[in-house]
Amino acid sequence: MTSMDTSEDSCAELPIVSAQESNSGLTISIHPLVLLNISDHYTRTKLQTQSEQVNICGAILAEQSGRDIDIINSFEVPLDHTTMTINHDYLATKLEQLKQVFPHLDFIGWYSTGTVPTERDLKIHQQFLAKCESSLFLQLDSRAISGENPKTLPVRMYESIFDMSQESPRLVFVKNSYKIETNEAERIAVDHVAKPDMSSSDSSLGSSLGSYLTTQKNAAIMLHSRLQFLQNYLQDTKNGVIPVDHDILRQISSICLRSPVIDPSAFDDQFSKEYDDVLLVGYLASITKGINTIDDLVDKFNLAHGATTLPKTQTPISSHRKGRRSHVA
Repeated sequence: MTSMDTSEDSCAELPIVSAQESNSGLTISIHPLVLLNISDHYTRTKLQTQSEQVNICGAILAEQSGRDIDIINSFEVPLDHTTMTINHDYLATKLEQLKQVFPHLDFIGWYSTGTVPTERDLKIHQQFLAKCESSLFLQLDSRAISGENPKTLPVRMYESIFDMSQESPRLVFVKNSYKIETNEAERIAVDHVAKPDMSSSDSSLGSSLGSYLTTQKNAAIMLHSRLQFLQNYLQDTKNGVIPVDHDILRQISSICLRSPVIDPSAFDDQFSKEYDDVLLVGYLASITKGINTIDDLVDKFNLAHGATTLPKTQTPISSHRKGRRSHVA
């Protein structure tokens, strides 16, 4: 083993995130637009590459006043995944263009996805330090939503410092706190994005119906959890894990007697009938719409070809249609 290999192994064992707390006094605020941009960038890249390991990179823009940093916007930055180098020309051109449109925003750092910072993130961070010597690092954990605590926002902010390690300075990340800041316009936009889109042709649920079904689903889940709790209590009482309380048993018996018991066969029959009725209404609506379209087509045909100039031996199409309507009436 050479000395170079030894140095690389020792560097790999060194911590990338420092255990000490940040003492810079920065107050960081993140706006929802930044999180939406990062999530959209990650989703598009994952669908295009069809890979579980997705590496994205982008710059974040903020408005800074003293020690207060307000992260407002972001944009994507091309990344060479082989050498882990960013496109510096694209970054400089994009920053110059955005500076003309948003002169109050400054480049403050970059973003990526992952669970914890790695050597790859540290290498990319060093490249952004050339543009901003105090660059911040925003990391979004895309897999944390399926973890044990999905209500926690899977976003972490880091700033970089030089720490003495093995008698030599080494760049490490320091975790920093943040808060989510929104204004009125952003709250309206996020609420609009969260609701179903009624303008699309394949949308079949309205906002009122969607909220109603969501309420019914939550009620069913809550009822199931409560019944599961009662079942566990009765099972523990039967096994002797907890003492018998006749008052609680009487209350459980009263609840069970009040709860309706559904016959599976009767429920299947009723469900099938309602399902058939809904399909029949849908088919009738499609037939009615088709007849209306044909009726409009007949009117346009008579208007274009002139039904009054037809020979006397021929009956205009409109007269057939009127006769059919009178016969139906």
